[in-house]
Amino acid sequence: MSFGKLENNRVLIVDDQTEIHDDFKDMLMAGSGQSEADSLAAAFLREEEEAWLPEFELLHASNGDEAYEVIREGRESDRPVAVAYIDIRMPPGIDGVETIRRIRKIDRDVEIVIMTAYTDKALSEIVEDMDLLHKLLYIRKPFEHEEIQQITLSLAGKWNVERELEERGRQLTDSHRRLEAVLNATGDAIAMHDSAGRLVFANQVYEELLGLKERELKEIPPSDLTARFEERFREPDLGDVEGRFYLDSGNVVETTSAGKMPKQRLFYRSTAPVRDSGGETIGSVVLYRDVSKEVEAEKMRAEVLRLRTELETTFSFAGMVGTSPGMRQVYALMQQAAEGDITVLIRGESGTGKELVAKSFHVNSPRRHGPFVAVNCAAIPESLIESELFGHERGAFTGATEQRSGVFERAHGGTILLDEIGDMPYALQSKLLRVLQEREIQRVGGTAPIPVDIRIMTATNKDLERAVRDGEFRQDLFYRVSAFPIAIPPLRERREDIPLLARHFLESHAERAGKSISGISTAALRLLLQYDWPGNVRELENAIERAVLLETDEVLQAGNLPTQLSPVLAAAEDHSTPAGVLPLIEVERQALVQALEATNNNVTQAALALGISRATLHRKLKRFDLSKA
Repeated sequence: MSFGKLENNRVLIVDDQTEIHDDFKDMLMAGSGQSEADSLAAAFLREEEEAWLPEFELLHASNGDEAYEVIREGRESDRPVAVAYIDIRMPPGIDGVETIRRIRKIDRDVEIVIMTAYTDKALSEIVEDMDLLHKLLYIRKPFEHEEIQQITLSLAGKWNVERELEERGRQLTDSHRRLEAVLNATGDAIAMHDSAGRLVFANQVYEELLGLKERELKEIPPSDLTARFEERFREPDLGDVEGRFYLDSGNVVETTSAGKMPKQRLFYRSTAPVRDSGGETIGSVVLYRDVSKEVEAEKMRAEVLRLRTELETTFSFAGMVGTSPGMRQVYALMQQAAEGDITVLIRGESGTGKELVAKSFHVNSPRRHGPFVAVNCAAIPESLIESELFGHERGAFTGATEQRSGVFERAHGGTILLDEIGDMPYALQSKLLRVLQEREIQRVGGTAPIPVDIRIMTATNKDLERAVRDGEFRQDLFYRVSAFPIAIPPLRERREDIPLLARHFLESHAERAGKSISGISTAALRLLLQYDWPGNVRELENAIERAVLLETDEVLQAGNLPTQLSPVLAAAEDHSTPAGVLPLIEVERQALVQALEATNNNVTQAALALGISRATLHRKLKRFDLSKA
């Protein structure tokens, strides 16, 4: 630090004599009170010699109490005093020694110089009972200018240097703590060794691995430290892995539930040289990373992926829902045929989801990026179905004002589903057979064959074998379209899928309707499970969609389901009920009304009278719209 500029240049003079204060002004403030001779001498000084003494800020106190206040105010305002000159005798009031004691209680850093006129006493005698002799000098009156200047300059410089070192020390300590916290937060065991192999630094995880504190590890010779590692670590029997170690958990060997294999942890070790600013190697850093959890997590991720793949490929296809044995068999057949182009016949009752199966085939096949076209053969008039399937040329028939492509051409490169194939006109079946055999079509009114690259899938709810026997369906076409038959079981034969399907439809329609319905009540689920669902999955979805629109609670209630699901609800609407016999649901409603009337609409007393909870009563009142009665 240059003495030409001091960060803190505050100097306090404590004396009851005004002359002493004036002397310090002359000695420490440049240009103050120079005599004529001094001015003449200064004229001959070189410019750099004039500027050797920095500017000091002089503070003055005539007694100990004033001095104490100056020191205190300086500390509180963050402008402390660097040097204090204190006279030992300042009557009346506290003397210099007591002033120093009080100042030391609030400022241990100020540099103190005792001023005394005594010539027969040493400093130790003057302050014989003082316990803070550090940062304490004394000088005898009268003073020499150069002496005061040199002492003040040296002590002020010393004060500033010490403060700078303290600040740097605090910064280094903070940096060390932050670095230590970061190294501990990594979860890895990290240590540094010098070029001789002695430990220089070890983080907390490293200490835990070896069971010793850093100070203890530093005292261990390199050879003993290596032996301790060999005692606690052993290499695994992995020929293709280097730098990995197993660690037994201290002296206590943890065992698995079988009680044989010790519980072990797998560590990855890495080392790197440490070099100084000149590039010379001064040691090495070693890191041990516990990869046991990572290996376990990787195994778990692989297992989750395997199960998810199995679920997606074996138990579900593109939006299909169901885990019943019947549906699992469907998934297995779909998985076998999805990659090829074999013609598939999907059989099942109306509403079982035959078109969804066909779409799932398509999106899980190599043709997934091509078009998927579905045609309902029963919905197209017989006079138009040929043109719809194969297209027509301009002028082929009345109204054919332009050329038009059929669905077979539009499905080129993808998949076509001929739904309700059993309703295809007999005369058109031979043309379909040609498409299946030759993979080419001919437009109505056209003469040139047009090749098509398509996969043909068919679906029906009819008994095609019987149609063949009755002469309504070509036998050769039947053999072609039924090359790979898949039967979709009706919903009544896979009731275990009903909760999954109901939940799936509930989430879908609740989100679409903007309602927060979180589940299905037990009573509602019981109705869903006991119903035979002649309309199959389509009827179930329609029932859930209706109930979602009617529901005002957070749980789907049985009362919002269609009445045909419950024999009791259906009986309430059946006008053939014998006279005088009330449906059970009406009996329940009348019991609720009677309980409310008898208790003057006191819900708690009504619930006690009926033998049900208040929550159950509230739910029943809401169901019968009696909550406002």
